[in-house]
Amino acid sequence: MRATRTAIQPQARVSAVPAQRFRVAVELSIGGDLRYLSHHDELRMLARALVRARWPVAYSQGYNPLPRVVLPLPRSVGTASACQWALIDLSEARSPAELCETLAGALPPDCTLCRVIAPAPRATPHPQRASYQVELTPAEGDQLERRIGELFAATEIRVMRRPGPNRPARPINIRPYIENIVWDGRSLCMRLVYEQQRSARPSEILTALGLAADRYNHRVRRTEVEWDIELTGPTQRPAAPERKRLGKEQEDDHPSGTEDAQEKTS
Repeated sequence: MRATRTAIQPQARVSAVPAQRFRVAVELSIGGDLRYLSHHDELRMLARALVRARWPVAYSQGYNPLPRVVLPLPRSVGTASACQWALIDLSEARSPAELCETLAGALPPDCTLCRVIAPAPRATPHPQRASYQVELTPAEGDQLERRIGELFAATEIRVMRRPGPNRPARPINIRPYIENIVWDGRSLCMRLVYEQQRSARPSEILTALGLAADRYNHRVRRTEVEWDIELTGPTQRPAAPERKRLGKEQEDDHPSGTEDAQEKTS
């Protein structure tokens, strides 16, 4: 008797991917000790804040699901940023007011929420220009104007850069990426251009100006970024903290304080 084989059809895999993700753009200001976070540590910090804020974050698929959070322009370690953007995919829609209110109180110190855009454009923005500021004393900035003039007069500024881990360093000309550098007597302001997602690094500019980068990297602050697409949509900013009127509050908290003082005086 001939045995018959029964074909076993594989069970259809049920995908947990939502039919349509809800993208949110978040602008943060990062300073203080948080400027020393690496790229991966910053993602972990933000992911934990999103959990505390109870955002319905969408996760990637696979054996090790990760929150779908992207930093379109990561910081260098030691660099502060007044305009650090994060793109976050949610599994369901939420209002920008609700998202802003819950996240503002869940972020750690030295990380301030600037605004929330929800929904945000689906396309991933790429930087076109970025502005940086380095705080210096007048003594540290001595001779900077002359050095800046020499820098702009040069046709090439070559630095050694590694294209990847375990790969030898090679010279790169960063002169085409420098758009403007200004010393105003207190701060060194630089505006750098991106071409094919490449640009100069503030540390390389500092070295080219004769400043030891390892002494000034912790003073670098990114102040502005120009993107190839405009981040628009319904926007919500955190409410400004109310200022306490000390005189009025003291009277309210201690209504008999004046009388007590008069009694003690008498």
